[in-house]
Amino acid sequence: MGGFVQPEREQMEQYAEAFYGLARLFEEMPCQKERLDDGELRTLFEDVRERTCAGCQRDKACWGEDSFKNCRALYGLLRELEMNGAFSDDQESYLEEACERPRRLALALRMGYEEARSNLLWSNRMLEQRRAAGEQIYQTAELLKHTAEGFADAPEREFRIARRLRRELRFLSVELDSVRVFLHEEGKQDIYLTLHGRKRAVVSAKTIAEALSDCCGEKMRPAFNCSAAVSSAPLLFHFVPDTKYQLFCGIARITKSGEMVSGDNYALLQKDTGKVLMSLADGMGSGTEANRESEKVIELLEQFLGAGFPQETAVRMINSCMLLQNSSRIYSTIDLCMVDLYNATCDMIKSGAAASFIRKTREIEVLRSNAFPTGVMQQSDYESMHRRLEAGTSIVMMTDGVLDALPEDNREQAMAELIVKTMSRNAQEYARRLMERVYLMQKLQARDDMTILIGNLWEK
Repeated sequence: MGGFVQPEREQMEQYAEAFYGLARLFEEMPCQKERLDDGELRTLFEDVRERTCAGCQRDKACWGEDSFKNCRALYGLLRELEMNGAFSDDQESYLEEACERPRRLALALRMGYEEARSNLLWSNRMLEQRRAAGEQIYQTAELLKHTAEGFADAPEREFRIARRLRRELRFLSVELDSVRVFLHEEGKQDIYLTLHGRKRAVVSAKTIAEALSDCCGEKMRPAFNCSAAVSSAPLLFHFVPDTKYQLFCGIARITKSGEMVSGDNYALLQKDTGKVLMSLADGMGSGTEANRESEKVIELLEQFLGAGFPQETAVRMINSCMLLQNSSRIYSTIDLCMVDLYNATCDMIKSGAAASFIRKTREIEVLRSNAFPTGVMQQSDYESMHRRLEAGTSIVMMTDGVLDALPEDNREQAMAELIVKTMSRNAQEYARRLMERVYLMQKLQARDDMTILIGNLWEK
């Protein structure tokens, strides 16, 4: 069995090394500059001379024996432009005394500086985009490396499972063609079986999962994309370890008064890795443009996390995507919560998002962040938090429009009290009732888009 896996593992490792090498090339590219360098200053001064001094009797003197003193003076003028956007009175007086064409010189210097500064900002923008692309390439290499490592210890395990499972399946008139195992970092395993039935046998995937559970020593279940039943033709079946907990989610939304669409978007995604994603994105502003911003972020989150990228990697790559846009940058908050249904833990990442609340039986915790939204900084700015949960825990996430609807004195404390008063075992009813209370406090006039996302965790 193992002979089929190792060549693929080696190939993925080669792909990963190729992407690592490409990412290193991007890292070696020039860094961004905050100011003009010596070469750019010389070009600027030469341009100022051409615009101002042509035909002047003092041209050779100013740019000959007095060139060092004059260049130093011009540099001081540029520094004043950079700091204050205009020349000081002392500097204007100096120009009047030192130059026969002071107004022309000042205008040429200002125009030259603005052009050079514009070129510098454009160059930095290009470098920023290249580094963002390099970050994406590096993260792709990391994923390939992780996938290759998942097959490292699989061959021996595949052989043991195949030997035991083949005997079990013969009693069901099912033939085992191949076994593939992928090991995750947490020690969990994905098992892929290629099966076909004999004598027109029709056996469900759940029945196969029971036989597989006996062979593996842990309870397995069919994955969401698994074939439903064995047929005479060979089919691929995907099985994953069954979870101990389950998460029920509810959503409530209200659009800002006067707007047709909400600038908030959300995603609920249950993965075969036993994790459930709850996420909110709030586009800057409101209306169609804000909706487009947040929708793009949510789509990227679903794509990256669905492909297997870790949460923090997904957030960094989304930030890179925002920076890589050729048009004006778009900004959106990210509020992401990944709940592990095996061990009842959650990992939250906040990038410019409003506070969230975790309500357990006897306590309620406020999770807040001061990070910037995605697309603002070259290096992604976010805060991550890890919390252990328990059966009966409620996770309450919301956009800032919800908190802003509460009294200014202590909005988070007021929301915590509302969460306790509104508590419900039904997540959808919980979200609806909580939104109703907030909406009534605004006298049925939403000043901003409002979205509440709730997850209730229960043991199976």
